[in-house]
Amino acid sequence: MAEQNSADPSSDGQQDNPNTVLTGIGLAMLAGFLFVTSDSIVKLATGDLPVPMIVWGRFAAHMVLMLMLFPGRRFIDLFKVKRPAMVIARGVLLLTCTSLFFTAIGHIGLAEANAIMFVSPFFVVALSIPLLKEKVGIRRWSAVLVGFMGILIILRPGFQEVHWAYLLIVGVAFFYGLFTILTRTLSFTETATSMWFYTALVGLLGSTPVAIYHWQTPTAEQWLMLCVIGVIGGGSHYIVIQAYRRAAASLLAPFQYVQIIWATAFGFFLFGHLPDQWTFAGAALIIASGLYVWLRERQLGKARRSASWRGGGPR
Repeated sequence: MAEQNSADPSSDGQQDNPNTVLTGIGLAMLAGFLFVTSDSIVKLATGDLPVPMIVWGRFAAHMVLMLMLFPGRRFIDLFKVKRPAMVIARGVLLLTCTSLFFTAIGHIGLAEANAIMFVSPFFVVALSIPLLKEKVGIRRWSAVLVGFMGILIILRPGFQEVHWAYLLIVGVAFFYGLFTILTRTLSFTETATSMWFYTALVGLLGSTPVAIYHWQTPTAEQWLMLCVIGVIGGGSHYIVIQAYRRAAASLLAPFQYVQIIWATAFGFFLFGHLPDQWTFAGAALIIASGLYVWLRERQLGKARRSASWRGGGPR
């Protein structure tokens, strides 16, 4: 499951030259591939291990990775944040999303799960009104409505039995929307590395009691799977951070949709599952709506910057 970051390349003094931007795009696409790889291993692991143990393994390996990358004093410095309550709440949201997502993909296809997850930006649009006091126009609301129509095409309620796991993915998309808004808010006061660390810390502390309750001693192969899930999950987040240091979030957003290709391929070759035509149609509608929201956000962002340049923006 991908984690979004709001690091701005300009904040690190890097210039938006073509090579830097292309590197950012490449890193973002690599991270998407790795996330789907991790999800595929999770789906395999759910056949033998309880989901709470898999969630615990994911965050435990992530924490070990943090200890290796930031030894000694550097690790202690990661605890220092300016808004600890919000940072912890962000970690709780990611733990919730991870638990629900891992549970769901044990029962439904990877492509369907990823397609429904793409509605998360629409929840961001809706939630930005009460939480960020943003104004949302009719065009973005229309895109949100079309995106949710894409979900209905995939689920087809009334025409087939809707598996409860699909509803979990809708819940994941909602909580991930909250997670994204918190990430945007905290990016002004916290470092991306500290937020990355707290996702591991909160996830590990929150998942350990549940994992102990459901504990069954893993085999050597299962230990390896848990380590790979955690290292890929945690490492992919670091790759995402590096991608957003090199290219703007608004530029990288469309490349997340490449994940549907990886998810379809992994689902077919590993599990012999190929989505039906309705899933592809619904996914196409969701992606088209998401791209429209992205384009609209870029237009509004340019307009705000232009107004600020002319002296019409906030000072």
